[in-house]
Amino acid sequence: MSVQIDYTSRDFSGYRDALLQYATQVLPEWTSRSPADFGMVMVELFAYQGDIISFYQDRIADESFLATATQRSSVVAIAQQLGYQPHPAIPASGQVAFAPAPGLDAPVTLPPGTQVLTDYIPNLDRAIIYELTSAVTVPTYTTPVPQAVGLVVEGTTQGDRRLSLYPSSSGEPEETVPVEDIGTSDGAQSQVFALAQSPVQLDTVRVFLDDGVGGAEWTRVRDFLLLRDTDPAFTATTDDQGVTHIVLGDGQNGSIPATGIKLAAAYRTGGGAYGNVAQGAIVDLADGLPGVTVVGSAPMAGGADEETTEQIRVNAPRLFRTQGRAVSAQDYADLALAVPGVANASAVVRSSSAVTIYIIGPNNLVPSEGQRDAVAQFVQERALSGVIVNVVSGSLVPVNVGDTERPVRVSVLPQYRRDTVRLAVQRAIQQVFAPPETTLGARISISRIYAAIQDVTGVDWVVIPLMARADLPQSATADVICRRSEIPIVGNTVVTASGGV
Repeated sequence: MSVQIDYTSRDFSGYRDALLQYATQVLPEWTSRSPADFGMVMVELFAYQGDIISFYQDRIADESFLATATQRSSVVAIAQQLGYQPHPAIPASGQVAFAPAPGLDAPVTLPPGTQVLTDYIPNLDRAIIYELTSAVTVPTYTTPVPQAVGLVVEGTTQGDRRLSLYPSSSGEPEETVPVEDIGTSDGAQSQVFALAQSPVQLDTVRVFLDDGVGGAEWTRVRDFLLLRDTDPAFTATTDDQGVTHIVLGDGQNGSIPATGIKLAAAYRTGGGAYGNVAQGAIVDLADGLPGVTVVGSAPMAGGADEETTEQIRVNAPRLFRTQGRAVSAQDYADLALAVPGVANASAVVRSSSAVTIYIIGPNNLVPSEGQRDAVAQFVQERALSGVIVNVVSGSLVPVNVGDTERPVRVSVLPQYRRDTVRLAVQRAIQQVFAPPETTLGARISISRIYAAIQDVTGVDWVVIPLMARADLPQSATADVICRRSEIPIVGNTVVTASGGV
């Protein structure tokens, strides 16, 4: 007996109808279709279970592809398979000025790691801590009062004990670092150890083998592909829950520590856009030091939150396409995305031997000098022979939509609250300029703004009398066209609403 099966009908009603159709062929004597009939109860239970199983089958299939996955864990895993490591939160940095207090009669050296902090911040329920990246010597007190300036970076060094390192082969002096014990090797392949604190600044992670007398440092690598079985190396990755994992080799690509050897890690935590505080926000040393005061600080910059899921969807395929080499202009731009803290990049070929890469940080922030240097070094190693790579920060171009004299006019449908719709329209306009909706060299059309506003629930009609770059005459409505070095951001947005409730 042949049965025609519709494989596209996979919901409750489809399964129910298919089961009843099959029942008429194998049990023609059963004709009752009453909901109270026990046979109908069983048919509907099987249809219900089939509907649930079909749902999970569809979800599993969707989570296997970058474009359709909804869980961040799936998107991160696929990106890592493509060789793309989504960037974690990035710490802000800047300069802090120190001065001697009256009576200081001998210079005081502040070692690297000395902590300074802001006032209490209610939104965070704490102060923000920054640490010196190098030693700063504060001179003796004189008149006028001298100052010493040091570079600080947001975050905190972790570790509950100090480990003495063996001298390197170059004969450099012994170093002592604060470390956290992360586990003991069991001699297995590809051992994984989790760091206790988060968010971890990946570029600060160091791993040591501790024999009880001193520590031998292992090398951090991006992957184990080109390693020998004796290479002491590890990788560090952060999962979708924010936990950072240390992964060791398998004995063929990367060495395996001997059984019983203890492992320790040194790293810093912190990072996020909250660290971009204003000038003068850093006010004191975390641990009071007699004779030294904080007298000022520059604006902290460069801090950014972890890469969003939507940004990962855009950047991972672009990096995979390059296959680790730069030939075309697009290759140079795509390779820059592999450097943590680069959210968008555009390359311009100046000549056959010079390429300029413009980069933008997460959330359309201007990248720091360190990020630009990191991109230049990373891309230069993969560039064609004889090509010089220059890296420049992209320019942010504010775009004004309406002004006080010519606001965006929105008519609200009678059954909707006017103020609620007006705020929703402002958010819709801002979303047009939010990453990853905009890129370097993007063109923002007036029709795109109209479409975004018309999609807001409760909008009847809208008129936009002004849309223009902030650096051009504010006189008309026209598409905004940016150069390859420019990225549009939202400027002044003025919306008025009429109608509604």
